Amino acid sequence: IEDYCKRMRPGQRNIYYFSAPSRQLAETSPYYEALKKKDIEVLFCYEQYDELVLLQLRQYNRLNLKSIENEVLESDTVEESQDSKVTLSPSKADALMDWMRSALGEKVTNIKVSTRLESHPAMVTVMEMGAARHYLRTAFAGQSEAERWKFLQPTLEINSSHPIIRKLSELKSSDPELARLVVEQVYDNALVAAGLIEDPRSMLNRLNELLTRTLDKH
Repeated sequence: IEDYCKRMRPGQRNIYYFSAPSRQLAETSPYYEALKKKDIEVLFCYEQYDELVLLQLRQYNRLNLKSIENEVLESDTVEESQDSKVTLSPSKADALMDWMRSALGEKVTNIKVSTRLESHPAMVTVMEMGAARHYLRTAFAGQSEAERWKFLQPTLEINSSHPIIRKLSELKSSDPELARLVVEQVYDNALVAAGLIEDPRSMLNRLNELLTRTLDKH
């Protein structure tokens, strides 16, 4: 942390950190991607107890310790795209989000379009992500799925320029059954990236069905 502080830009009041199992996963995370354009240095933490310590510490040498997952949630601003990306029109995006809300049901509290993602189709944001992960592993262990969603109140942010999201917009009408499988997998993938799914084996049947339907076309 001391070395990080020496490299901080003038006027910077926050020490940004991100908890992930490895550097590779941290650097390819949608949360890190969402902040890369801001050219903010991020301290990577690889152990669960690192995140818990920083959550409790909150400040170091009068500087705020801030998870980039919370920064992504709080800096909820729309950025103007600087390139010629192909994106869904506002009307198609609205129609897709309405359909996704119906398909995902109680699993998601809100769905919105994000312009901060490039290589990822979606990401999930919740209040105090690190604390939420800790509570899911402890106080909410063994609770019903409905109780977990009620506690998390997750928001799904979608990248309307990503090929999966653009194709999903068409698929919901041409093949609703396949579209439902895809949206559920996109959502679960976002939850895995957020560290909010403890046992990903629950999605194996769906993945096998998606693979089967893909291979049937060849």
